[in-house]
Amino acid sequence: MAAIDTALDKSLLGYTKLGVLARRIDVGETFQDISGAHVMVTGATGGIGRATAQRLATSGAVVHAVGRSPEKLEALQTDTNGTIITHQTDLSDMRSIEDLSAEFLGAGHRLDGIVNNVGVMTHERVVTDEGFELTYAVNLLGQYVLVMNLLPALVASSPSRIVMVSSGGMYSQPLDVMNIQSSEGEYDGTAAYARTKRGQVALAEQWAETFAADGIRVNSMHPGWVDTDGVRDALPTFRRLTGPLLRNEAQGADSIVWLIASDDGGAHTGQFIHDRKARPTHRMNRTKTSDAERADLAAVLAADAAPYLTNRPAQSQENDDATNH
Repeated sequence: MAAIDTALDKSLLGYTKLGVLARRIDVGETFQDISGAHVMVTGATGGIGRATAQRLATSGAVVHAVGRSPEKLEALQTDTNGTIITHQTDLSDMRSIEDLSAEFLGAGHRLDGIVNNVGVMTHERVVTDEGFELTYAVNLLGQYVLVMNLLPALVASSPSRIVMVSSGGMYSQPLDVMNIQSSEGEYDGTAAYARTKRGQVALAEQWAETFAADGIRVNSMHPGWVDTDGVRDALPTFRRLTGPLLRNEAQGADSIVWLIASDDGGAHTGQFIHDRKARPTHRMNRTKTSDAERADLAAVLAADAAPYLTNRPAQSQENDDATNH
C-alpha cells in the first residue's frame, strides 16, 4: 500500500476518486466518540462543507453550521440526523464575522474545532464594501478574523483543532504577500484563488507554532478534485475534462473529518494533509515559502483584521465609534 500511495501522490490520479479507492479509504468510517464536541463548519450548506457537517453531526458532534442562505441552513438542519445549530453570516463581511463571534462567545458554547471550508473564486476582481478584494476576504482574512475572535473558546476547550481547507491549486503559486489582494497586473481569478490557498497553508503552519502551547492543533488539507457547485460554476472546462474521475462530496470531506474526529488526525499539526497523510507543501522551488514570508503574511492579516477583533483595545473601539458618527 505504501508504494501505491507514493505513486499516487506523485501523479494527478491521486487527487481523483481513484486515489480514494486505491488507498482503500472508508469515507463512512466511524472514529472515536465525539458526542458533545462542538465544531464550527463554514460554508456548510453545500459541497464539501455540507458533507463534513453531516458526517460530524451523525457522529455525535454539535455542529455550528455557518452560511449565508437561511433556506439552505434550514434544509441542512432538516436533512441531517444529528444536532445542527445554524449561524447566518456573510463570510466576506468582517463586521458580520465579528458579530457571529460575539454571539457565539456570549452564548457560552464550547468549541472543540473549526473547519474553515468556505471559499470563493471569481473571474473578475471584486472589492467588498469594506475595501478588500473578495477572494482574499473570504479565503484568508475572514478566516483569520473568525479564528482570532473565537480563540478564547478554542483555548478553553483544548485540546482543540483547526482545519484549513485548501486546494491543490496552491501548488501553482508562491506566497506573494505584497500582491495577496491581486491589485497588481491583470486580474487572473484562478491565480488569485491559488495565492489565497497558498496563504492558508502558510497561515496554518504559522498558527500551529503560535497555538501549540494552548493545545490547539492546526492543519491545512487538500480534499482532492471534488464535483461541487463551485467547480461546476468556476471551472466548467476542467469539470468537462475530468468529470468521470471527480470525487463525490463525502470523499472530499473525509480527511477533514479525520483531522477533527480521529486520534490519528489529532496527532498532526502544521502539516498539509491529503487522504489522511501529510504531503509536501511544494512541488516547485519557486513556490517555497520562507519563515519571513509567513511572518509577513501574519502581520498583514493582523493589521487588516485589527478593526474587526472582538478583543481589540478600547481605544480602537472608541475610534471606530467616532468614525461611525
